[in-house]
Amino acid sequence: MLINDQSTLRVGDTLVPLIFISDGTHLSNFGGDETEWPVYMTIGNLSSKSHQMPSTHSITMVVLLPIPIKNHNIPPKRLDEQQRANREVLNEVLWWVLQPLTIKHNPSTESGYYNVLCADGNNRHWKPVLAAWLADCPPYSHLHHVEQHVCFWCECPRNQLGDRVPPDQQHPRQDDNLYRTLSDASSKAANAELSLRQVHQRFNVFQQVPCIMSDLPKPELLHTMPIGMLDHLQKWIFHFMKTHKLLDKYNAIWLSVPAYHDLTPKNESYEEVSQWNGTDMKEMSRYLLGVVTLSL
Repeated sequence: MLINDQSTLRVGDTLVPLIFISDGTHLSNFGGDETEWPVYMTIGNLSSKSHQMPSTHSITMVVLLPIPIKNHNIPPKRLDEQQRANREVLNEVLWWVLQPLTIKHNPSTESGYYNVLCADGNNRHWKPVLAAWLADCPPYSHLHHVEQHVCFWCECPRNQLGDRVPPDQQHPRQDDNLYRTLSDASSKAANAELSLRQVHQRFNVFQQVPCIMSDLPKPELLHTMPIGMLDHLQKWIFHFMKTHKLLDKYNAIWLSVPAYHDLTPKNESYEEVSQWNGTDMKEMSRYLLGVVTLSL
């Protein structure tokens, strides 16, 4: 998408990739289970050094998204209606944030450009483009109007996630233009087609933005490595040790890891740990190979 936009630029124009970051933040259990859902924005033209310096203010908060009401006391027959209302409110707020980038607001190529005064004192003719949206898996489902626990890149059925698919049987990529057309039709046949493709009905602001929705989710380090691949590796090692009757030895070596520098002492064996967080995963990755080697 960025390559296509870059090819339309004229001499002196600047393409500005917009990167949004959002994550629900739990504040307190003592004040009514308070939660906030901030959305931050930065641009891709900045160097990584500038991004990492808080003093540059390279990342700024643009909006606080509405938190849906709890569904615990809602009758089942009204639950779907309430969830649809929550999605409509969320999209209405996102519409005001992303409206300058939408197709309806910018029907022509020229209207997508802005004259901006930059920090060096020069005015530049620049075009903002929605390039990425960093979030966890559940927020992606809410933001992109797809069902929970489905793929954001293709139309893979939920029960086939993780299965190996031959190259000649790959699932079709998500078709944003088709979803927008079906949503605008608002007919029973169109709604049934959307449900079959695991996409929610009604208006979705991301389908009105000139971007490839399935390319917006970007893998980030925490959930890709420690909480993703490392968690999968842990479970594989556990079943391997249990199958070969090495689990007791593995647990004993695990508990013997000393509290060296910033490593915390082990009070529980591996199988006694009920929940892992990102900090525990990153710490465990430093000695996992040694524990596995000594256990074999």
